[in-house]
Amino acid sequence: MTRKATFGALVFTVLLITTGLSGAVGATSAQSGAGVEPADSSAAPLAQETTTQGNETANETVTANVTFTDQRTNGSAVTVDEANLTDGGYLVVFAQNGTVLGNSSYLEPGTYENVTVSLDTQINGSQVVIAAPHMDTDGDQQFGFNATRAAEVGAENATDRPYLGPNGLPVGEVAFVIAGDAPNRTTTAANRTTTTA
Repeated sequence: MTRKATFGALVFTVLLITTGLSGAVGATSAQSGAGVEPADSSAAPLAQETTTQGNETANETVTANVTFTDQRTNGSAVTVDEANLTDGGYLVVFAQNGTVLGNSSYLEPGTYENVTVSLDTQINGSQVVIAAPHMDTDGDQQFGFNATRAAEVGAENATDRPYLGPNGLPVGEVAFVIAGDAPNRTTTAANRTTTTA
């Protein structure tokens, strides 16, 4: 597992603990979304490692994976590089504290590239955000997840809950987002400097 994937799992675990969400299983089927094109299956794979997770539902495995890389944005939207949702649903962007920043429109089951997620809460400066695929558990094609309510009723009963991995934790990917004119971050490792553009 890469450092980024390990960090992402750690951040998402902390998010779960602080919101009180726990593992669950289940899914429903879903329908079409607008404004997002399915990925070209002949396209070369992205360089970023993608973690695939799954849920078991009525002898059927539903999985989701997401690739979400560091990026510069105007603060009102972010781009998820690639996502695969076998049961359809949404791509949801969270702040580190568990606040939902925004979500995609409904996505049919399939693979998508370069999905722009408009944010309801503007990002200012630089921060770590999480992209997580969610199911359309109520079948209405309108995103309705509420972290507070999910903590009260349990993730297994939450509306439009996240896809869960075999460990019971939500599938997700962490990215460092630089908004507006915030300076780039620079890190040094093994005599090498990496700058995020």
